[in-house]
Amino acid sequence: MTRQALLENTRISIRSILSVPVRSILTGLGVMIGVGAVITLVALGNGAQKQVEAGLEALGANLLIVYSGEPRGTALVRTNTSNIRPTLTETDIEMIRALPPELVRLVAPASTANAQLKYENRNIAATVIGTTVEYPDVRNFYPVYGEFFSESDVESRRAVVVLGAQTYRDLFVPGQDPIGERVRINGIAFRVVGVMEEKGSAAQDASVLIPISTFQRSVSGSSNYAMANIQAASSEVMRELQVILERELLRLHRMPSIDVADFYIANQLDLLSTVQGVAGTFTMLLASIAAISLVVGGIGIMNIMLVSVTERTREIGVRMALGARGRDIMAQFLTEAVILSVAGGVIGVALGLGASWAAVEFLRTAAVATASSVATAFGFSVVIGLFFGGYPAWRASRLDPIEALRYE
Repeated sequence: MTRQALLENTRISIRSILSVPVRSILTGLGVMIGVGAVITLVALGNGAQKQVEAGLEALGANLLIVYSGEPRGTALVRTNTSNIRPTLTETDIEMIRALPPELVRLVAPASTANAQLKYENRNIAATVIGTTVEYPDVRNFYPVYGEFFSESDVESRRAVVVLGAQTYRDLFVPGQDPIGERVRINGIAFRVVGVMEEKGSAAQDASVLIPISTFQRSVSGSSNYAMANIQAASSEVMRELQVILERELLRLHRMPSIDVADFYIANQLDLLSTVQGVAGTFTMLLASIAAISLVVGGIGIMNIMLVSVTERTREIGVRMALGARGRDIMAQFLTEAVILSVAGGVIGVALGLGASWAAVEFLRTAAVATASSVATAFGFSVVIGLFFGGYPAWRASRLDPIEALRYE
């Protein structure tokens, strides 16, 4: 088809579409809704995935956690470790710290216990975490008021405590300065030195942190650790580091295999890949459901184009009598179908992007519209026009010009 013929077909198609505006809008409505729905749902799925990934990053970068106890799937964070017998020894921690810096950046051993906290007439239950000064950097969890306890606090076994955000709200009046106040943990007085940032996680916000040495002397009475938080040097070495840790810990614990080990290593990459896989599948499912609207829109285009062929039978006969070939007639009707679907696709893209923006601004929901999802949805709308417009165009091209001229 020459450029001039294409321009002429486009002009005739646009004039035909505009001659019945209401019908044309209703015809393209299915495509508009389909494209808009695909873009919006994919954006919401991507946003949900980004939120989960951000939540995992908030737990710490390149994080591996060695837990005491039997292996329990691929969960990165156990919500309750206080009832697990600690099996990690000081020798285990020293082995991890002795690994080369190309593998391990920081190590923060920790143990947890449930305890009663009391301040004046307020009494609550909370999780006490005994750990070292590396904990904030390893777990990406920092104080927003006051400070974290120091290395000298750990060495001197000082009774100092850093409050989680929810624990602070439960114990103190809003706006009250807690620094220097005395909080009792299981009856023992601890001086408050800081308040941690809010993470949105009950396991962290409803906890308090004290030096591991103080925890072992005053809370657990055990020199072992329940877990070891490890920050790998990079994400590329996390798998290698996990293999090395399993091998060395099995040797130190004199265990034949990981299946019967008294420890378990959780890798952030495992949870991240699982989340990405589930989120990707869920997003594709939503997009597939939304794509049904595009198919319905294509059926609408085919239906209206068949009606248009019937209505314009005499016009087709006149064009054929003047020398138009079958392929010229087919090109004209295909052009009209594609224009309808492309117009619906453009409006659908605007609707999808607008809905994604509205979800972020008004519903406070994460939505990430990508260029690939927009291009895919729009491209599918063009394919819909070509596919469902093909049969009506072919039917128009096969009309007998004599019979077409006689049609009333």
